Amino acid sequence: MIAEAAYFRAQRRGFGGDEGDALRDWLEAEREVDEQLRRLEIERFVERLEEVLLAANKKLSTLKRKVAGKKEEARAEWQEDIEKLTALRDALRPKLERLRAEGERAGRQLREQAEKMLEDIGRIAQRRVGRG
Repeated sequence: MIAEAAYFRAQRRGFGGDEGDALRDWLEAEREVDEQLRRLEIERFVERLEEVLLAANKKLSTLKRKVAGKKEEARAEWQEDIEKLTALRDALRPKLERLRAEGERAGRQLREQAEKMLEDIGRIAQRRVGRG
């Protein structure tokens, strides 16, 4: 990808210039390709977050229906996990919005926080939905 991009840059300037121009073409092509790959990675991550939020909403609804039919002592245990799941889901929403807004500028820390929340949501939801 980099070689192709560098070639087209050189072609646009008529293949003239010296080795310094060729090096600049290559370095600029590297930057362009890296930027495109980062953008694609972030887009895939945002799509994954959206899918997880949708799944979390469905699982949360399922849990709430199951809890409504449980006895009081079981309901309290389930309610705690529902509250945790709801809080995680709600905390993930602004991070998703921030990722959408910042695009490629989104920081590694924000992505790591969102990934941790995804793991927590999956773990809690799986434990509760899996129990039936």
